[in-house]
Parts: sequence; structure tokens; C-alpha cells
Amino acid sequence: TGHLVLSTLHTNDAPSSIIRLLDLGVPAFLITSTVVGVMAQRLVRTLCPHCKVSVSCDEKAWTDLTQPWLLNMPEQICAPQGCLECRDTGYLGRVGLYEIMILSNEVKRLLNENASLNEVKKQAYREGLLPLRLSGAQKVAQGLTTIEEVLRVAPLG
Repeated sequence: TGHLVLSTLHTNDAPSSIIRLLDLGVPAFLITSTVVGVMAQRLVRTLCPHCKVSVSCDEKAWTDLTQPWLLNMPEQICAPQGCLECRDTGYLGRVGLYEIMILSNEVKRLLNENASLNEVKKQAYREGLLPLRLSGAQKVAQGLTTIEEVLRVAPLG
């Protein structure tokens, strides 16, 4: 009837939310005819701007974070230190990591054909879905958070 509906599902990523709806018994045709897109989000702690320090980026940690996409590794990233402003935690505030999947015609076709989660994810990636970990890697490269923080909320695998 043209009503906008926003809802919450607890899943690991955006594509999994569609599969969760199917698992809950929502027919694929109903999802593909009504859902425009889905979003996953996670909050990570931001480094304290008063005391964060610049450090060399660990190649293995960066590769682990960005695999299999392998973004260019920054030479320097930031690390927590601790000061009075952040109560010696090294962190002050939070920033969101986001993953948005639009239900394209091809994704809808896969869902109507009972495709696996992996098939849906692969198609979404081909169409430009930026995974949570890559959203996090961008924030690491900008000096906003750490690799450890991103992996805490968007683990490998």
C-alpha cells in the first residue's frame, strides 16, 4: 500500500537479513516485490583525537582485515594511547560501519530461485556492495578507529 517500513533483524550482514526473512517463512516473491534494500550497521569506538598516535600499518593485520578484497594498505594508521580527555582508554565516541544492499533485478532473480546465501553475496559484491569490514578499513585508513575495533564488530569469516 506504499507504506515505508523499517525493521530490525539480528544478522551478520545485509545479505543475511534477506535469507533470515526466508527462514522465517516470508515467501521469496513477497520479499522481491516489496523490499527495496537492506542495511547492516555496527558501531566501533573512535580514537581519541587528543591522544591518538600514528603508527606503521601492520601488513598481515591489514591483509586479514581486507581479504579477499585487498585494499591498498596505508603507510600509517592511528593507535590508541590514553589521556585525561578519554580517561586513559584511547577512545572517545563511536562511528558507524555500514553495508547497504539494494535488491537489484539479478538479486531478486536469485532469491526467487532459492539461491544460497553465498550466491546472493557474490552477486551483491559484483554490484558494488561494500562489506562492513571494508567500511571499517576505510575508517582505519582515515585514522578514526583501529583494525582491532573493526574486527571486534565485523569478524573474519
